Amino acid sequence: MRAWSLFGALSAAGGVALVTADVIEPSNFNVTEGLEQLGVDVSSIPALESFSGIQTRSTDGACAAACASLKFLYGSQKVNAQNTTLYNNFTNSFWSEQQEEVQPYCVFRPSVNTQVSIAVLLSRLTGCPFAARSGGHAAFSGASSSAGGISIWFKDMNAVTLNADKSVASIEPGNNWLSVYSALEPYGLATIGGRASSIGVGGFVLGGGISYHSNLYGWALDNVQSFEVVTAAGIIVTASETVLPDLYWALRGGGNNFGLVTKYNLYTIACPTMRGGARIFTENYFTEVIDAFINVVNNATSDGKAQQYVAFLQSQGTNLATAELTYVEDVADPEIFQQYRSIPAIADSTSTKTLVEYVKYLESENPFGYREVYWPIAVQLNEEFSNWVVELFMSLIPQVIDLKGAEPVLIYQGITLPMLKNMTNYGGNALGLDASMGPIHLMHVSFWWDDQSDDNTVYEWVHSFWTQVIAKAQDLGIYNEYIYMNYASMFQDPVAGYGEANKNRLQKIAKLYDPTGVYQTLQPGYFKLNGSPVTYSL
Repeated sequence: MRAWSLFGALSAAGGVALVTADVIEPSNFNVTEGLEQLGVDVSSIPALESFSGIQTRSTDGACAAACASLKFLYGSQKVNAQNTTLYNNFTNSFWSEQQEEVQPYCVFRPSVNTQVSIAVLLSRLTGCPFAARSGGHAAFSGASSSAGGISIWFKDMNAVTLNADKSVASIEPGNNWLSVYSALEPYGLATIGGRASSIGVGGFVLGGGISYHSNLYGWALDNVQSFEVVTAAGIIVTASETVLPDLYWALRGGGNNFGLVTKYNLYTIACPTMRGGARIFTENYFTEVIDAFINVVNNATSDGKAQQYVAFLQSQGTNLATAELTYVEDVADPEIFQQYRSIPAIADSTSTKTLVEYVKYLESENPFGYREVYWPIAVQLNEEFSNWVVELFMSLIPQVIDLKGAEPVLIYQGITLPMLKNMTNYGGNALGLDASMGPIHLMHVSFWWDDQSDDNTVYEWVHSFWTQVIAKAQDLGIYNEYIYMNYASMFQDPVAGYGEANKNRLQKIAKLYDPTGVYQTLQPGYFKLNGSPVTYSL
């Protein structure tokens, strides 16, 4: 009923341009009344009988009331308490060990969007913080789980459906990319999505989303027909290019700052059999590999069917470069990759694969159960600088390679001109990038290790490396402030990297749809609109 009420208000206003904060959330909004409109009688919930407001309650007490209220409404199968099997299934299933260490007061597994609305409103009523998890593939603590609060796990919201002409796939946030591709493969279709099977739909789309198909169609966020969103008032709205376009724009790069997305309506693409795999090269060929990388980035305008990234690492004392070369059609030796093919390789896993097979294969490069950090920067594409960065990285590896389980990797990707041009689709996105800046070289460090005692050593090492790299890039005039949210470390502020104008616009939109700052304060995890999750002070 609340969604229809909003729609009527928009229609009466004569269109979306006249939407005001009072329409989205009236100044006299009453949380209890909001819950009543969703069928929840607060007075009937035993845990809230003695409720006297968040001012007089501790966080622990607030979350005890919120979790008990959810359990009263939905039962213990949907609301999992600490020290239960279902609770442990949640905490033990994150990609990074740092995320597994977070202990929420309870885990809530909604089945439908209105249950998400109710969870948000109960959080507001009690003052209990919350977090929401799609795939749980972030690398730092608290990104998608709430310490001592409510962790909303979308696992049971996992439908994938097609519209009548199969041009749009409606995907609920409990899906990962393996489940999405598996559902669409029988139709010969896919969406622009992740390259490894366990990555969740939610954070991937909201932060950007680099795909095997991105040189043809752009990033995932540039291929969204619409979002279904739970606002801070518990209202369920649909945001698209023509309906609530400001919210639609903000969700395309703005992360979790505007609402909980309960459905991603993504444009579909044809998805024939692909071909790809990794070619591995020894250090004496690094210069040639980097030259090939640069040329493939520049040639994306000629052949958008190619996708690549190159990883530089040390394995058993040997410095190696691994080039993952993907072609989205089953072509044995596409011309765009011939330079790579001419460089002698010590191994090559190239083969014909379906998209489902490809994401399963690549999953092995993203193992679970380690301590993890991702940490990216962006620069103008420059071959000499790219060689220098690799040389510096390899020279510093001996400082950390003996840490237990240490695996430091430097990864090169290109933000190509076709990708940048697609960022103007459907009114543009919030990233602050355009084709006049490109191509852009996206560099990032991926580092995993075993022991918590080594956390600060790893963070200091990566920070020191990037400090040197950024200083040189600035001296050369090639540094780009953009930070890719999906790879960003907890010490970085992606929203600031979108530019002051876009940051200010995002803050204004957040204030419009969330005037009391629910998604900034009660959902404090991941990347907010005012600074990094953690200030670097090691």
